Amino acid sequence: MTVTDDCASCADERAAGAAFCENCGRALAGGAEPAAGTDCPACDSTGTVGADGYCGNCGMLAVRPRDHAEIDAGEVAGAATDRGLRHHRNEDAMWLATRGTDVDAVVCDGVSASFDPDVASEVAAEAAGKVLAAATGDLAEHVAAAITAAAEAVAALAGIGDPRRAASNPACTIVAACVRDERIAYGWVGDSRAYRIPPEGDAEQLTEDDSWATHAIAFGVEPQVAWNDPKAHAITAWLGADAGPVRPRTATLEGGQPGLLVLCSDGLWNYLTEPAAFAGTVRRAVREAPDLVSAARALTAFANEQGGADNTTVVLVPIN
Repeated sequence: MTVTDDCASCADERAAGAAFCENCGRALAGGAEPAAGTDCPACDSTGTVGADGYCGNCGMLAVRPRDHAEIDAGEVAGAATDRGLRHHRNEDAMWLATRGTDVDAVVCDGVSASFDPDVASEVAAEAAGKVLAAATGDLAEHVAAAITAAAEAVAALAGIGDPRRAASNPACTIVAACVRDERIAYGWVGDSRAYRIPPEGDAEQLTEDDSWATHAIAFGVEPQVAWNDPKAHAITAWLGADAGPVRPRTATLEGGQPGLLVLCSDGLWNYLTEPAAFAGTVRRAVREAPDLVSAARALTAFANEQGGADNTTVVLVPIN
């Protein structure tokens, strides 16, 4: 993986696609930096958060580097992740690396019911991203290998670090894509999604959720009934020590279908369940923004405007 800019905080070199410095932990590539005088969400005090991110009133860490982070790859791709309004931390993670027009992208969503879901998603995204970097030949095989590597990395967390991980295994979902000129492969486990947005018309959902609702619909339950069920979003496949054998599903997208490849967590698509609405919202964000990373940021802002009930991550990649 090519080395790009040094970390502005500690001058350590970083790999393309990294959102945080592995040496000092500070946010990179547009990650949020705490601003002195920020209000504290923990104790509701006004203007008490210092430049270090801690509240001078209650002492809590009020702003984390992962609360909002962005990756800007110019005209090739853009990505943003945001904590949202209801969660106290961002349990999503992303990886975006480019080499010329080659793109490797990963979005992971931590399973909140597990322990350390934010660690699971970060470990998975990095493990998958590093494998994707070597992708040549059969891209679908490389995507499957990347997801398998992510699954192994997340499963290993149950046996290291905090002993509470063994009782409630860290877990996450994943969607990953590899773009090499007009060749595109993608794969997933869970309910993080990939879409193709054509120049006109509805969005094409490329992935099929591993969820209770999807399985119920496949067995004949009316879609609206399935999605209204309290179990609708319960995932049936994930990455984690308790996930059993992980079988990534992969597919390819034929060249000659121009548009936009979108990877996202359910923090975005939960507010855009209709294909027309998803396509229209994404196209509007891209049309009104000066660049792709700004469009990705606008989509996380859209999710927050709708209620921000979950963490939101989105990656945008133009395709031919």
